[in-house]
Amino acid sequence: MDVLLTYLAKGLVLPPAANLLLLFGAWCLRRSWRRLARALAAFAIVTLYAGSTPLGAALLAEGLEATPPFDLASEATPRIAAIVVPGTGRYTSPPEYGADTVSNRTLERLRYAARVHRTTGWPIATVGGSPLDDASPEGVLMAESLQDDFNVPVRWIEHQSRNTAENARNARAIIDVDTILLVTQAMDMPRARRAFEAVGFEVIPAPIGFVNRQGDYAFSPFDFVPDANALAVTRVALHEYLGLLWYALRY
Repeated sequence: MDVLLTYLAKGLVLPPAANLLLLFGAWCLRRSWRRLARALAAFAIVTLYAGSTPLGAALLAEGLEATPPFDLASEATPRIAAIVVPGTGRYTSPPEYGADTVSNRTLERLRYAARVHRTTGWPIATVGGSPLDDASPEGVLMAESLQDDFNVPVRWIEHQSRNTAENARNARAIIDVDTILLVTQAMDMPRARRAFEAVGFEVIPAPIGFVNRQGDYAFSPFDFVPDANALAVTRVALHEYLGLLWYALRY
């Protein structure tokens, strides 16, 4: 129940639900608290617009994507003994596959992990449970995808964790190495890295899926045009900022 409430709370405090709730609050206060109602409505509209633009999304992502891509020539490379890939959702009941499989964001992580494994031979660990139901755990689905889609074996499978902090704790219990290459989206890396370092791993980050590509960006009119993909990026970024705060308070 606590996991369900956590997911529900996240859905309500992140856009666009948060903006709709603010607009509803403004409507309720429109007669008794007219100035407050106007301020709430204006804030809801302006923040929804800003978060829906590619420029707004990129600016939010910039604060999270401070870690550069992994370089095999790094001085830390000789110490790496495993590749760890946390899960980030599943594709439920897909008609084209006939059974649950990994989400697009998870598949992005697996593709990079498979690429590094073929170059280095480092063993892979997949970590992730079933937070909301008794369906196939994400760790198992990821291992199946690596084997079936990339012909890459998995040495460790963790399948009981419900969040990133539990990913790290449970991984520490089954992975018998100290230095890991952690593969996750660039925006997710700050929180994931802290969680895995907190349980004793030496983490070499391997961020992927960069949104804000510095040095390869030029302003255009489309940066100010609302876009559903930009809002999705904003939602992920805000989730990570809130997650960093929550983990700092709780773990």
